[in-house]
Amino acid sequence: MKKNFLNYLLNSVIIILVVVVGYLTFSLVTNSIKSKEKNPAQVTDTSKITNQPNLTAQVDVQNGTTESGIASKFTEFLRKKGFDVVEMGNSKYKDFEKTTIIDRKGDKKTAYAVASALGVNESNITQQINKSLYLDVTVVIGKDFKNLKPFLEKTK
Repeated sequence: MKKNFLNYLLNSVIIILVVVVGYLTFSLVTNSIKSKEKNPAQVTDTSKITNQPNLTAQVDVQNGTTESGIASKFTEFLRKKGFDVVEMGNSKYKDFEKTTIIDRKGDKKTAYAVASALGVNESNITQQINKSLYLDVTVVIGKDFKNLKPFLEKTK
C-alpha cells in the first residue's frame, strides 16, 4: 500500500513539473515573438535632427580684453552655431593678444570645431585638461577679436 501511494505521489509531482515546464516554454516563446513584432527603439543621431552638431559641447567664453560686451557677442554667435555655452564672463587677465581655445577634456575634435566656428587658428588651441570643470572647451577672447567670425559676419 505504501509503495502504491508513493508511486501516485511521484507521478503527480512529475505531472505538475511537466505542466510548469510547458507553461514556462509557452511564455518564453510568446514573449520572444511579441518582442520581434515590436520595432526596437532606434538610436538616432540627434545632431541631424536638431541641425545643431555641437550641442553636446560644453563651452565657457571668457573675455580676455578690456573691451566690454565681447563675451556676450561670442556667446550669442556660438549658440547660433549650435554650441552649448554654459558659462560666460571676464577672464582674470585682460591682456590676451590672440584668442585662445583651451581643450578641457582631452577631445581635440571639439576644440577644433569651436576654433573653426570662430575662425581661430588651430595653433591657438591649447590643452589644459581639468575634468572637475565639467567643460569641454574654454574660449579666452583676445585683442584679435575684430578679425574673428563673430565680428566679421556681423559687419558684412
